[in-house]
Amino acid sequence: MRLSNEILSHVGEGVVLIRVSDGVIVFNNPRFEQLFGYSSGELVGKHISIVNAPTDKSPQETAREIAEALDADRRWEGEVYSRKKDGTLFWSHASISTFTHAEFGTVWVAVQRDITVRKRLQEQLLRTKAFLDSIVENIPNMVFVKDAKSLAFVLFNRAGEELLGYRRADLIGKNDYDFFPKTEADFFTEKDRAVLHNKTLLDIPEEPIKTAQHGERTLHTKKIPILDDQGEPAYLLGISEDITERQHAEQMRQRHERDTTIINDILRVINTHLDVQAAFPEVRAGLRELAGCAAVSLNLFDECREWLSFVATDAPWAPGASPDTRLRAAEFPAITDVLAGKPSVVRNLTTELQYPIVRVAYALGFRSVVRLPLCAGSDVVGVLSLFWREVDGCQSGEMGPLTQVANAVAIAVEKSRLFEEVSAGRERLAALSQQLIEVQEVERRHLARELHDEVGQVLTALKLSLDAIDRIPPPAGQARLREARQHLDDLLARVRDLSLDLRPAMLDDLGLLPALLWLVDRYSHQSTIQMHIEHDGLDRRFAPEIETGAYRIAQEALTNVARHAGVTQATVRLWVEDRTLTIQIIDTGKGFDSALAAADRAAGGVLGMRERARLLGGNLTVESTPGAGTRVTAQLPV
Repeated sequence: MRLSNEILSHVGEGVVLIRVSDGVIVFNNPRFEQLFGYSSGELVGKHISIVNAPTDKSPQETAREIAEALDADRRWEGEVYSRKKDGTLFWSHASISTFTHAEFGTVWVAVQRDITVRKRLQEQLLRTKAFLDSIVENIPNMVFVKDAKSLAFVLFNRAGEELLGYRRADLIGKNDYDFFPKTEADFFTEKDRAVLHNKTLLDIPEEPIKTAQHGERTLHTKKIPILDDQGEPAYLLGISEDITERQHAEQMRQRHERDTTIINDILRVINTHLDVQAAFPEVRAGLRELAGCAAVSLNLFDECREWLSFVATDAPWAPGASPDTRLRAAEFPAITDVLAGKPSVVRNLTTELQYPIVRVAYALGFRSVVRLPLCAGSDVVGVLSLFWREVDGCQSGEMGPLTQVANAVAIAVEKSRLFEEVSAGRERLAALSQQLIEVQEVERRHLARELHDEVGQVLTALKLSLDAIDRIPPPAGQARLREARQHLDDLLARVRDLSLDLRPAMLDDLGLLPALLWLVDRYSHQSTIQMHIEHDGLDRRFAPEIETGAYRIAQEALTNVARHAGVTQATVRLWVEDRTLTIQIIDTGKGFDSALAAADRAAGGVLGMRERARLLGGNLTVESTPGAGTRVTAQLPV
């Protein structure tokens, strides 16, 4: 007994005997008293609840659970929330068994030790683990851990679930072959084995992966071996960042830089050349690189937008087409969109095979086209067409740069046209100056001939008649006087005709309509052509320069009819509508090629009429076909 007491007195754990019948402490060793802060013998006879602290369960409930466990297994072990004499609460570990004592009957013998420090460390460890788990869980990149031997997943964070599109519960315990195609799984496994074998980090800059919900993505993955105490790989840690958007953004940046360089080169070429046709080969090469197309075509409208000319074409497209090749605008596909300034994207040319020009393109192997209107301000001056050999060849992202190039080409076309107009204006000015000199000389010769041949002869005859009156008898003198008067009448008539030819006084006194009525009547009497005049809204006066210009245009047109038309009838029409005076001279005579006449600087009559109309803010058109007559139309603002 002394040995047993000595052992119990020096054992490191607290030992207590509890009578089961009433829960009273019947024995405890000194360590038990120290554990709970009681003095020697103070706990014997007290109910065991004096050292138990309530948790979510009462001491009675805890005692009942222990009793039930002891009845079943005759042993219970667990953690107990305890209370010291001074009220301090702490956790202790208890190991309880039961036996029958001769004096106390059935007793529980409990061995307890203070586990406060361990409990605190466990709680700290749990908090640390929760903290680390929270960090891993909230890392925006995918984090996973694989078993080193089986390469089965043992951990996955939320970002990994969202990226792959699988639940964590479905991933844990499985390997790559359970989720990915074999080629991808082989790639992942090969990298994993290399990391575990070399025991070093492996950085994979780009790793394609097929996901369940997001399609194919590109990952930047780092794989790290986790070694055990012996330095052998126990786990493989993987951290993967989804760089798909970043990669796409980088590709877009590079594409933008490339497009900007190409566009700048195209703009430089356009600005270097005044002639768009001369710049087209380099522009075409830039567009091919920019859009990846196979051919480019440039067509320009005429002034009336009735025809499209093939100004510049690619070799594979429209073989044999030259700047002289023309196509009616109505026969051009998507002409409505083009004239409205809207791009036309045709993803499959089979939808436009009703157009002959599209059938040609299709036969040459083209399958899609983009037509870009060339907009110079509010005017559409032409269309730039890009052809691909693939269906749906144009990508939506290309439209911005292509439109930018089309706008630059439109400006270049307008600049070229302005330059041509300035050059043509200079040529017209030179031609008009020459024509003015020639007209002046013609008028001077005409006046000189009239004065010499007509007026001079009449004056000479008049002088001779007057001189003879003094030398002849009065009866004969009366005859000579009558003859002199007749010469004087002829002279007055001739001077009046010369005056009317130069400028009829009625144009200033009575206005445009009376002057034109007189002019038409005079031409009818002086030629074999029957002239008709139709008018509406001319019962008022116009500005002097308008009346003069309209009269001279009609006079020149009638002169041309009399000289060249070879007809017996002609019609003059005049009307005022929407503040515009229109003069139209029509004949059904020989006609001529109006395009050649417009290009012929020697055609002074047409050039003079057109320049008169232009100077008055109007325009003049000449419509004529060989053998089908001529229509001259002048429109002047009033």
